[in-house]
Amino acid sequence: MMKMERMAQGTQKIIFIIPPFFHIRDYIAGEHTSQQPVFTIPYGVLSLAAYLKANAHCDVQIEIIDLNLEAYKLCNNSADLEAGLKSLIRDKMLDFQPDIVGISALFNTCFNHLELISVSVKDINSDVLILIGGGLATNLSKEILTSFPYIDACCYGEGEIPLCQLVNAIDARQYLQSSPSWITRESLREGRKPQHAFVQNLDEIPFFDYSLIDLNNYMGRSLDKSYAQKSLREISIHTSRGCPFNCVYCSNGTVHGKKVRYMSVRKVIDEVERMVNLHGVEVLLIEDDHFLSNKNRAKEILKKLSDFNLKIEFPNGIAVYGINEDIGKLLRKAGVTTISLAVESGSDFVLKNIINKPLKVAEIKPAVEILRKNGISVHAFIVIGLPGESEKHREETMQMIFDVGFDWVKFFLAAPIAGSKLYDICKENGYLINEDFSQYVVTKANIKTPEIDPDYIEDRVYLMNLEANFVRNFMLKTGNYHRASLHFENVANRYPNHAFAHYSLVKANEGLGGSEEINKYHQNKFMELITTDSTWERYARHFELSVS
Repeated sequence: MMKMERMAQGTQKIIFIIPPFFHIRDYIAGEHTSQQPVFTIPYGVLSLAAYLKANAHCDVQIEIIDLNLEAYKLCNNSADLEAGLKSLIRDKMLDFQPDIVGISALFNTCFNHLELISVSVKDINSDVLILIGGGLATNLSKEILTSFPYIDACCYGEGEIPLCQLVNAIDARQYLQSSPSWITRESLREGRKPQHAFVQNLDEIPFFDYSLIDLNNYMGRSLDKSYAQKSLREISIHTSRGCPFNCVYCSNGTVHGKKVRYMSVRKVIDEVERMVNLHGVEVLLIEDDHFLSNKNRAKEILKKLSDFNLKIEFPNGIAVYGINEDIGKLLRKAGVTTISLAVESGSDFVLKNIINKPLKVAEIKPAVEILRKNGISVHAFIVIGLPGESEKHREETMQMIFDVGFDWVKFFLAAPIAGSKLYDICKENGYLINEDFSQYVVTKANIKTPEIDPDYIEDRVYLMNLEANFVRNFMLKTGNYHRASLHFENVANRYPNHAFAHYSLVKANEGLGGSEEINKYHQNKFMELITTDSTWERYARHFELSVS
């Protein structure tokens, strides 16, 4: 009766739930290779909410539950994670009484949480419609609908138009069965091929309602460690969607397509102006897959951003081949002080024949020199553990890192994300160690081939990280002790028992001529860790480290 009355009043209530997408060990941060989560604004869900409120034929009320935040709180309060998440979902269901629950599942790791979410929802209201969208829903719809009977449908690709059409439908369940953008058990049985429903003009997506979330929960992603600890207000923006490339590990094209669609420059600047005036944004995170795909447009945006006096960052990295003298200057003027380059490998063979990336190693150093000439600190993304990769290729990558000189290197273990060519290769050749999607993360090796032993690769990647970022750190080597100390302090603050962070802080402090008291503290901490922890002892012996 309540649901019928609500529909008569022209109101639809929707709860969007974002499943945890980190490995549970990363929430607890109890292992050497764990990576404490840095929470990202739920951009996709906010976009859905904005589009619905502007285009639905009824009043739409929306709430968002980010279980990443809740899981972190529960883990660090030594609470029962599963019971805590169930209780949270049930309480919200009883309080809000939604017509629709939309699950935003971006990554493989969300898969194992779908049972808990869907059962918790249906325990309170068996009539509620449970929908799922994102990369997981697009690429594993059959597995989802087979494994989780309470989930009604999977959205194929972007969700703004399909969800709005569903909300506007006279009979939502009938619409699901007939729409080519929704995958149901019936459409799977009939073998129907799903179709994308892209928002072709991104300017049609209205300004976001940030009151749906607490922006204070989404800070600390900054690459520039000179302000990473200052709790500056950060907001993300995607000025384009789609990517024309076919990198083996990437699945974004299955959701957003290969054709790049752009927000107009005017709309980008209007968005930023609104963020500054209404929300006090200080750090703008541009999260396009390929921001420099249209250089003239990128230049125009960068020129206009320079008027805002913001700090600009690109969390997804920038294409090396997009960097030239003009771009380097404009990036710095716009407010970029640190940037990550999507390098991925230091082997031409790997780049061309394994990753399928249109990049040559010879292009990397000139791009770095341009950026550094403009006062920009340069980081690199590196992916290790791809089928076909050999130890020779890993050695070439390390040699490239030291030849070029990156301020910091972010190493990723190759993760077979559903929808990527890598996933298909691993599936077809039996390279996947197991089908537990919680293991498909960039901190854990889940690929085994004749060339790749997962245990060895995990350890090798961590050793590469320690060597590049601590033992042979470029900033220490070139005497940039202040910037180096900021990076090491950031690591030590997030991981107090990171032995190499304390070791490197000793070196940076010595270079700065810092206090003996500070040096003594980090010396003692380093020695304590390598004498009480066998793993740190092994790593210290490997690099023959000692402090005096």
